[in-house]
Order: sequence, then C-alpha cells, then structure tokens
Amino acid sequence: MTEENTIKWRFPLSGGGLQNGFNDGAIDHFKGHRLSSLVREVIQNSLDAGDGTDRPIKLKFEIQEINKSSCPEAVELTEHLEACKVVAGQQKLKDVDAYYSNALKLISEKERIRFLVVHDWNTTGLEGPLDKPFGAWYALVKGSGVTQKPDGSLGSFGHGSKAPFSLSAIRSIFYLTKIKSESKIETRFQGKSILQSHTEPSSGLLTQGTGFYGWSQNC
Repeated sequence: MTEENTIKWRFPLSGGGLQNGFNDGAIDHFKGHRLSSLVREVIQNSLDAGDGTDRPIKLKFEIQEINKSSCPEAVELTEHLEACKVVAGQQKLKDVDAYYSNALKLISEKERIRFLVVHDWNTTGLEGPLDKPFGAWYALVKGSGVTQKPDGSLGSFGHGSKAPFSLSAIRSIFYLTKIKSESKIETRFQGKSILQSHTEPSSGLLTQGTGFYGWSQNC
C-alpha cells in the first residue's frame, strides 16, 4: 500500500485558491435549533429515499459510546484540530479558539467517545457514483449546496446536509450506507469534517476547510 493511498484524514490543499474560515453560513443557519433541525433534516432525507415498496421507512436515533482505541477516525483528527486552533489564535478569534480547545479536550481526556447515531431502513441508501458530480452520494458527502432530489421532495435545496455538523463537537460526521449494486450489496463508509483552512501537518501547505476520512487518494 503506497503513502498516496492509505486510509486517513485528508484535507485537500487549497492550491492558492480560496481559504475557508470557521464560519459556515449553512451550518450557522441551524445554530438556533440544532437538535430539532438535525432530526427534521435527517427524516426528510430518509423519506425522500424510500425504496419504492409499501414498507414503512423507519429511523432510529441513539447515543453510543465507543472506546477511543476502536475509533481512530476520531482520534486521528487531532492533528488537524490542533492546526486549526493555531490559525484561530493567529486570527485572534477567541470563540473559535475555545471551540477547538473543547474539541481537543473531548478526544484527549476521555477513553470513550460519544456518538449520536442515526439508522434508517427501507430506503435506497446513498446511491450514485463515487467520482462523478451527480447522485445522492455525491450530493450528501462531496457536494456543498448541491441537491439531487426530484421536484416535490421534502428537502431540495442542498443545505440540510449541514444540520448534523451544527450539533457535532468536532464538526465531523461519518456516513455508512449499503446499496444494491448489480447483484450484490455494496457497503460505503466515509468521514467528513468541516473545520477551516489550516497548515497541513505533513507538508506545511495550506488546505481547504473540508476534509475526508477514507482512501487518501482522491479523498
């Protein structure tokens, strides 16, 4: 396995393009009603993705605590949170600096990490290609302000996917889906973190504000 294609967090380099700050309009939109917004948006997404049968769509919300040793995808975000905290300090943004301090504290001081977990059943799952700009997977995981829902859907503006990030203490979500692919079931897993542009720990170059956990090549 080469260094270019290992499983890890990767925040793509900005390449001299726009730098992303901590503030995100779509996330901030849900700040006043974070929990109810998350529940509403998640339910809308599931209802819009019914599998076409007469079986009712079911959802389950639960809190789970996972041993830190079993979730490297959360622990390995630490170096990026630390790099973002440095930028927040340079920008003299005390509230943002405090956010990163709290995020780092949650990961470093606790042996078990708390997750809000949402499951749904009798839906199509996140279908669509992994590397093309269309389909449900792209709209939710790789898109920003992108919708791939038909007219008449309950949620169709592409902003609802940001609601869960407003409730996360580390601004990170992990997606797990199973879809029908030809004659088999395909499982997909991807982490996504919306932080801010920072200095990439290994290269020293500036990154974009959104990173992904998975195969590092092409995120």
